[in-house]
Amino acid sequence: MVVIRAKYVLWGADLDVVEDGVVEVDDEGRIVGVGRYSGQIAVNLGNAVLMPQLVDAHIHPLDVAMADRDDYYIDDLVGWPHGIKYHFLKGLVAKRKHLRPLEALAKRARKYGIGCVLAYAEYAAADVAEAFERYGIRAVVFQEAHGDFPDYSNVQVASPLDHPPEYLRRLRGRYKLVSTHVSETQDCHEGGDLELALKVLNADVLVHLVYATPEEIAEIPEDKAVVVNPRANAYFVGRLPDVPSLLRLKPLIGTDNAFVNEPDVWAELKFLHAYSRLAKWAIDERTLLKMATTWPWEKLRCGSPIDVGLRAKAVAVSLPYPTHDVYKFLVRRAGGQDVAAFIEGGEIVFGWEV
Repeated sequence: MVVIRAKYVLWGADLDVVEDGVVEVDDEGRIVGVGRYSGQIAVNLGNAVLMPQLVDAHIHPLDVAMADRDDYYIDDLVGWPHGIKYHFLKGLVAKRKHLRPLEALAKRARKYGIGCVLAYAEYAAADVAEAFERYGIRAVVFQEAHGDFPDYSNVQVASPLDHPPEYLRRLRGRYKLVSTHVSETQDCHEGGDLELALKVLNADVLVHLVYATPEEIAEIPEDKAVVVNPRANAYFVGRLPDVPSLLRLKPLIGTDNAFVNEPDVWAELKFLHAYSRLAKWAIDERTLLKMATTWPWEKLRCGSPIDVGLRAKAVAVSLPYPTHDVYKFLVRRAGGQDVAAFIEGGEIVFGWEV
């Protein structure tokens, strides 16, 4: 039995705060108790928040090999099949030159406190999974389908508009999880990509939804996972989706293209928080934090809350000074520089050891 103590513990699906809290972990690495410190012998993490590890719910990791090559229109960059990145990455993978930058990205992602990713692989899905898992990050990888039927459990298509309806139906019937980008640009939205994604492809994970109207969002079934990508959407198309309309669906948050964004979920939270204030959206900091922690668990079992019966999978975030609101500190101030330790089962791995 290991007892871990911290100034604050965020436990359960709602991230309830336990001040001067402890998490008890049995010899098999499962949480058997969460509560207030009562004098027992404990590993004391000190002035820190013990919270669920972050989830990056949409990342294109292979893109990092063309870092900062973002000086083209979005469709010219990432449009299938003739976008610049497809030509570049296909050649890179063929020569096995994608492995080093991919591993560097995975290592950096871990330093930001990330414990799980939904990774979108244009090619080489197995390599993507291996790179992240080498650094303790669980990877739910979607191999892109290019008109074929990849030998992988999860698939994605860049857009349902890229393929015939019959092919989309066949994809749905063959794979465990299916995902697609939806309504990221106005022309894709006007082309009816959301309807195809829901009624033909029947995708499990819908990414972007920038141009989807509140009325269209209201028709999305609650069992679907939706992902917003604040920085990428603002950069590439100059607007964000209607996040308040998405809250019914418990939206997740991602960093999107690694060639333009660091895999820094803290930065996404800060950006979305500031944008919400500007747009006068009534989204509080606890809700934003759930988008990056417990909602991915509820939707796709990616990540994990701190709760009894679950394997301990948490991150300790240092508090450099007193705060009157833990949620506000985490969303508005915290970053990779504050990640002090990871809890994996009964093991504590300190940040500088990652």
